Amino acid sequence: MAKLAIFDLDGTLVDSRRDLADAGNAARDAIGLPPLPVEAVVAMIGDGAQVLIERLTPDCNASRRALAMQAFRRDYATRLTGHTRPYDGVPGMLSCLRASGWRLAVATNKPSEFARPICDDLHLPYDDLRGGEGTKKPDPAMLLDLMRACGATASDTWMIGDHRTDLLAAQRAGVRSVHCAWGFGQRDGLPATASAAHPREIAGILDG
Repeated sequence: MAKLAIFDLDGTLVDSRRDLADAGNAARDAIGLPPLPVEAVVAMIGDGAQVLIERLTPDCNASRRALAMQAFRRDYATRLTGHTRPYDGVPGMLSCLRASGWRLAVATNKPSEFARPICDDLHLPYDDLRGGEGTKKPDPAMLLDLMRACGATASDTWMIGDHRTDLLAAQRAGVRSVHCAWGFGQRDGLPATASAAHPREIAGILDG
């Protein structure tokens, strides 16, 4: 059976705060709302683009939110890796895992039309990827689908992420989890099999 490491993207593999915040403010600007500080937008990230837009436009009707979503997607497509970079240690960690026989996958609530070019442009290796077009984390469907595609059982699989949705999805899929304390997600006190303060710790946890 394959050993499978499933990674979240934003806040786990890459620091995408500035680009997401700029696109979020472009969405607000498109419907006449003033910009928000970067950290205010960052606190809204993690549950998919639709939820992000709802949080960015709390008092708006459906038609204004649709305009904001169009603006967000249009703007974000132009800046996917404008400021977004892998966290220090991530490329080496992924190379180390691959060299020791792990299959690598990405499970993100970000649409795959954005996630794939980010991973490709930043030269982050992955064997398979699922984005947030359909069922999103914390639903375990994305993880279960990747396990089937990669030929891995629950006992051979880890979910690595910084947000509550990652830990809940792992729990519901019956796989082990690592909470990435370096990210910008909210753990909300949820349990994890292990916690890592830096990407260099991941290989030791998974192979330990």
